[in-house]
Amino acid sequence: MTNDQLRIFLKVAEHQSFTQAGEVLFLTQPAISLQIKTLEKDLGVSLFERTGKKVLLTEAGRRLLPLAVSITRQMDEAREAVAPCAGGPQGHLRLGASMTIGTYLLPPVLAAFHRAHPRITGSLAVRNTHQILHDLKTSEIDLGLIEGEPTKTQGLSLERSFLQHDRLVLIDSVSLPKILRTDPVPLSELGQFPAIGREPGSGTRQVIEKELIEKGFSPDFFQVIMTVDNPEAIKDLVALGTGIAFISGLSIRPEDTGRIRTVPVVDFQPVRDLWVFIPNRKLSPAADFFLETLFMTTRERRPGN
Repeated sequence: MTNDQLRIFLKVAEHQSFTQAGEVLFLTQPAISLQIKTLEKDLGVSLFERTGKKVLLTEAGRRLLPLAVSITRQMDEAREAVAPCAGGPQGHLRLGASMTIGTYLLPPVLAAFHRAHPRITGSLAVRNTHQILHDLKTSEIDLGLIEGEPTKTQGLSLERSFLQHDRLVLIDSVSLPKILRTDPVPLSELGQFPAIGREPGSGTRQVIEKELIEKGFSPDFFQVIMTVDNPEAIKDLVALGTGIAFISGLSIRPEDTGRIRTVPVVDFQPVRDLWVFIPNRKLSPAADFFLETLFMTTRERRPGN
């Protein structure tokens, strides 16, 4: 029984699929199957039962699951404990971030972190808030970075630290006939124009709907013709004249100015906060080092420092 076999076992159990576990771990399905078969032979039990397209844990698999989580965590801690003797901190950092943070805020932070700690490897999963909280609960990630404030934290005990504000801006096409004729535009007029919206549960959508309600409008005030979960795709659709959209100010890049324009809205300037969620458990040295870089880069200090 090896640490790699236990990590593969945990991924198959999580995704209930050899194929999906292989995609996450960048291994082929036959390689995943071989490792599980070797583990089962070593333990003398079957860990999974195949039911159609899914694989489910057997009784033996369910008993092994919490031990596998504990063993792999202890193996990581063992590597980190001896890292100072090997010429600098080592380890593996696991981050989860919502779309805007993962796409626009984190890349320069991760680059700075790698320069400071080149022996620490890392992984970044860009997911929605619900999945990030789930991954924190199951210890799949060390830290979660989220836009806005989740209404539920799934019973987790978390420390929440502020990163920065993020202003949401209205965008329209530059090259095609402008949908919006006035600048600034009254909020009451926006409901008549086709709009590109974010998917339900996204931080952007939650903030927009909350702000609309506060202004006395219905949360479904906008004439949303399609929902898109990628800011770059939203910008492309707007540039092509498909509709207007609210997006994060962080996502506006210099090269976008020839395609899209920002339009101020009268008495409507939605702003959301960006947060890092830290589980109330002992953090790995890699996570602690990353937090130092994160707060230094965003010019914020971690509470208590």
